Amino acid sequence: MNNYLQAIILYAMKKFQGERSVYAIYHMLQGKKSSQTIQDAHLFGLTNIFGTKPVITRQQLNQNIEQFRTVGFINLTDKTDAYEISDLGDEALAEYLLNNPFPTHLNGWKYQNITPVFWGRLNLLIQTISHIVHNERRFYPIQRNPKIQFFVKEFLHTNRQDRHLIAQHLYEELVSLLEGQGDLKRDIFILKLTGVNRIGLTFEQIAKRKGAEEEYVRFMFLDSLHQLLTELGEGADHPLLASLTYDWKKGGDPHLTQSTQTTLHYLREGRNMGEIAEIRSLKQNTIEDHLVEIVLSDKSFPIADYVSHKDERDIAAAITELGTKKLKAIKQMVDNKQISFFQIRLVLAKMGDQ
Repeated sequence: MNNYLQAIILYAMKKFQGERSVYAIYHMLQGKKSSQTIQDAHLFGLTNIFGTKPVITRQQLNQNIEQFRTVGFINLTDKTDAYEISDLGDEALAEYLLNNPFPTHLNGWKYQNITPVFWGRLNLLIQTISHIVHNERRFYPIQRNPKIQFFVKEFLHTNRQDRHLIAQHLYEELVSLLEGQGDLKRDIFILKLTGVNRIGLTFEQIAKRKGAEEEYVRFMFLDSLHQLLTELGEGADHPLLASLTYDWKKGGDPHLTQSTQTTLHYLREGRNMGEIAEIRSLKQNTIEDHLVEIVLSDKSFPIADYVSHKDERDIAAAITELGTKKLKAIKQMVDNKQISFFQIRLVLAKMGDQ
């Protein structure tokens, strides 16, 4: 194994068990907001890596797949562009992850969109406070995004207390959170920060300093930020840092696509799928995709209007016995011609990656 990206690709391939093409991995890492990719993230337990490598190219993916084939890490299945991890590949992955552990707090599905904004706000705030308390009023902001700059200005306008006090509280809150992280993650986070007389290092610079692989450093930094966001969402012990995220908690479910949120709005009004499809000038199977996405996001969403309790039990039993996500195989196992692929998808969505 040459680098951490290869480990992530092989990890995803192992999860897919040959049931999806390699391009499903490409869409997963990019964080493509399509119904298929969203469903795959939940059904195959890949919500952690969803959207964690948005700049990956098809060429990168294909080059890595070709390397895996050459060394015997993967085997081609009877499905086009779909591979299964070989015993040799499984052993190589396990050995690699022993020395480069998989991120434990990574949650790309939940934090994909807000992570860069959160980091931008936090880094610029620390840079700004750092310069103010050292009486350096003129500096080049590390963040050029005008929305992030405006947010930090508003933050400082709202928090009018002594700047040295804000700096002290920010420091204490960050130390409290970072103490719960491993040494490498903590060091990477600190080295990325910009303050007075110091610019945050690049991932390449940190990798050289720490003697680590660059892609691994990048994933550990993501893991650090996701751990921070998780802990900030769980308690009220870090009011200053938590206030950097308050505006995201307003409005609809951030994990649903905008189109799916619109469908959910009509469902709550009591509309059925046919009516929603007509109102929105969409195909019924598009509304079905939205419903599956809703159930994936909220396992408590009632599906009894679409699949009976008996059929749900039969489908769930077939899924458990077969150990597959293949719709045709599940339908054949249930042996009920009245059961649709949509109903099977709903039950799969409700079961998640069990």
